[in-house]
Amino acid sequence: MSQKLVDLKNRMKSVENIMGTTDTMSTVAAAKLARARSKAASLSIYAEKMRQIALMQSQYALSSQEILQEASPLLIDKGKQDRVVVFVIASEIGMCGSYNGQIGKKAHSFLENLLKNNKKAEVGIWIKGLRGERYFKKNTPFPILKVDSWSEYGVAISDALSLIMNMTYLFLNKGIDEIYCAYTKFHGPTKREPVVLKMLPFTFGLEEEEKKQSQHAFEEWIYEPDPLIILKELIPMYFKIQVFDMLLESYASEQGARMMAMEDASDRAKETLAEMLISYNRMRRDLITLDLLGILSAAKVIEKEAAAQTGF
Repeated sequence: MSQKLVDLKNRMKSVENIMGTTDTMSTVAAAKLARARSKAASLSIYAEKMRQIALMQSQYALSSQEILQEASPLLIDKGKQDRVVVFVIASEIGMCGSYNGQIGKKAHSFLENLLKNNKKAEVGIWIKGLRGERYFKKNTPFPILKVDSWSEYGVAISDALSLIMNMTYLFLNKGIDEIYCAYTKFHGPTKREPVVLKMLPFTFGLEEEEKKQSQHAFEEWIYEPDPLIILKELIPMYFKIQVFDMLLESYASEQGARMMAMEDASDRAKETLAEMLISYNRMRRDLITLDLLGILSAAKVIEKEAAAQTGF
């Protein structure tokens, strides 16, 4: 009985250590989330203004194939989906709940639908974040082209530039027809949305309905300098902002998922510790009761022996 008590006490210490770790990780994730949200909020205003400008400029670009080619080869639609690459933004480390699984399932579902529509298509996965590799190796037959690591400081501009360089290289030099990015859009610590966004050929992420609505406004604009010069400057700038914004949203989503997962783990550890404490107290009570019964039994025996010797 005493050995069981010792073992239970040791398990309680282990749970306390786990709870301390999860509390610490939750606090760290909350701090990282606050920094990421601050950066994302600052960038989103600028990115939205860039989208409005892109909405106007895209009308000019889409009006002529020659202008598309002159403005940027990244605007050229190859008119097919024979070779497609999806960049998946996952986490570098685990302990963030279902974050990696959700974005993995979103990319997996997207590629399956693409292959249903075009059975001859060749697809590939390019992963940002070491933890994302596990899902695709275990659950999908899709080839993994490369797995990149995150910067140790979180989201850095070098991460965005590296992704842009890889995307443009595949699109321009390796015969890839379309490139997509699967990332997690951040709405709040408890609300995240995995999405797949088309990156190349570059379309400014605009819907056809938005383009039609802006046609009239575009025709009234007078440009200085030439619209083509503006467009050449706008495309790389907007592309960089778009990728950097996706990385910030993914990083904020990861930290929010980790914070919630660690809080849940801490709550479960507290519940487990409370249950173990009840069991521990019951075992102590049983052990004390047993010891008292032993003492009373011994006292009774001694009392009988004394009475036999004295005759009383």
